[in-house]
Amino acid sequence: MGKFFFKPQQRSGDAVIITGSTAHHMLHVLRLRPGQELTLCDGQLTNYCAKLVSVTDKPATLTFSLLSSSRSNAEPTIPVTLYQGLPKSDKMDWIIEKCIEAGVNKIVPVCTARAVAKVKDITKKTERFTRIAESAASQSMRGIIPEVTQPKSFAQALGEINNGLCLAAYENEQSRTLKTALHNLTPGPVSVWVGPEGGFEDSEIHALEEKGAATITLGPRILRTETAGLVAISQILCLWDT
Repeated sequence: MGKFFFKPQQRSGDAVIITGSTAHHMLHVLRLRPGQELTLCDGQLTNYCAKLVSVTDKPATLTFSLLSSSRSNAEPTIPVTLYQGLPKSDKMDWIIEKCIEAGVNKIVPVCTARAVAKVKDITKKTERFTRIAESAASQSMRGIIPEVTQPKSFAQALGEINNGLCLAAYENEQSRTLKTALHNLTPGPVSVWVGPEGGFEDSEIHALEEKGAATITLGPRILRTETAGLVAISQILCLWDT
């Protein structure tokens, strides 16, 4: 039946009240009835076994009683942030969904020089990304809802690079694999940069390198932009997540 998240303001003592589209889904798709149990999560690594105690149909309102709690074991030990060059059409939706399933901690959409997509309504787009993130986190039983920020310019995103490990997937990198880049390093936070369909411009790669980023190859095959981040995240967590 999956897991559903609730916000602090939806809780009062051991009672949680679910409304809106989530309540509608529970009531009319899952057909929950009083007495049934499911898993609720506070988005801060705590899962709750919850029993449905009352239902109101119009508008859909479900009240749950929290019976017991346990710590989520679904979160990686290594936080990975994906800086994703904005792809065209609805590819970003797929990227958010699959990378959250894979274990990403945060996703930052980036407007790069070769990005075809143009963001006309940042607020509306960010709200959509947030809904997709919550749905993906629920489906994959995550203990948090990974943050998907509003789209940022390349300069804004570049300014976020700190002293942590930063890797940039680059089709012209021939020798440094992701495994090589991680070799002999102490596992810790990682940021991964992936360009849009046309890749990064040379000037963007140079700017990343000046900030301390290392270019990497993800293998001898050219990956689509919607695949590269997923592959990188999976490799990092395979090598470092304990």
